[in-house]
Amino acid sequence: MLKFIENNFFLIVRRIGLLFALLSLALIVFLGVFGYEKISSRATDQINTPVIELAKYQNPISLSLQSNFNQPELAIESQSVFSKEFDQQVEHIMTNLQSLPKGVIDQSDLQFKIKVMIKIKASNYSQALKLSYIESLATLTRQLVNVGGDQVNIDDFLHWHDQEFAQQVDHQAQQNLMKMGSARVDQMTGFISLLMAAVALGFFIMFVMMLAMLRIEKNTRK
Repeated sequence: MLKFIENNFFLIVRRIGLLFALLSLALIVFLGVFGYEKISSRATDQINTPVIELAKYQNPISLSLQSNFNQPELAIESQSVFSKEFDQQVEHIMTNLQSLPKGVIDQSDLQFKIKVMIKIKASNYSQALKLSYIESLATLTRQLVNVGGDQVNIDDFLHWHDQEFAQQVDHQAQQNLMKMGSARVDQMTGFISLLMAAVALGFFIMFVMMLAMLRIEKNTRK
């Protein structure tokens, strides 16, 4: 009777040990994969090219803020390349503004005024965003010419473009901060998961050793 109880006891203990060993192994795999994915989380502070539409200036009530966050940031190889592209865009803006009806804008020292104004307003941006700023302005001034532009207040239009561009850049910057914060939390969660996986590995080894000892004990009794 006692031997029967003893045999059943060790059989139950072995099965329980095997069950916990398998559970520990599954937990190790799950926590390892989960932790690796979380640690691999990355975020960037890159700000993509804002997209500004003339229709919003003409009818600001009918359109909501729209930005294309999929456009890659421009890569600037050198200062000379940047300066050349910058000056070309200024020339495009000059041509567009000079094509507007007479009286819409003062033509005297126009190029100097526009160039200085753009450099001041875009001074806080990276070179890529500076080019994006002036290219956006060149595109919008060309659209102004296409629609006539005789009722446009140029100072108000330039101020609107500056505010719209800055708003989209700030919006992206805030989103990037949130993404980077979320990535840090994910990485911390990943490290905790790997630590828990290490603990589960310790339990797995313990249960395997227990099963081995029970097996040895069984063979010894035989």
